[in-house]
Amino acid sequence: MLPQLSALGWFHTLGSLPAVPIGLILLLTHGRIDPATRLGKAYLVFMFVGAISAVFVIKSPPGAAVAALSLISLTVGATVGYIRPLARYRWSIETIALSISYFTLLLPSVTETLTRLPAGDPVASGVEDPLVVGFQLTTLVLLVLGVTLQLLSRRRRLSSTALA
Repeated sequence: MLPQLSALGWFHTLGSLPAVPIGLILLLTHGRIDPATRLGKAYLVFMFVGAISAVFVIKSPPGAAVAALSLISLTVGATVGYIRPLARYRWSIETIALSISYFTLLLPSVTETLTRLPAGDPVASGVEDPLVVGFQLTTLVLLVLGVTLQLLSRRRRLSSTALA
């Protein structure tokens, strides 16, 4: 039995769902979400579909804030390379922004999954359920650690090539 969703809800869900594995693959293979790659471009497309449709689907103020953060981080991550004065900081801004976009994808995806599935008897009772809150906090910690590791890794690579 599937959860009750409107046609727009299904469009939002199915339109953004491919971004979950694509983002994970990019993080594991490239150490970041790289928009210059073919998978990176696909990630941006699916994320923009999800983020824009979220504006019409989400009704709660916290959900609307996550959708806005998603749109902002995606836009910054996708366009920073075209802003000349920021060229020196492109890699860092792009990495941080697109990591935040992945966080804004995972947060509602897992929250909705836990509170809606299985239909009729979901795993979590609501967004205040300790399981959901624990997941959200863990995801936030992983975002901070992940971005920190990405930036430190880049810094090490740059300093090792400067010494060579």
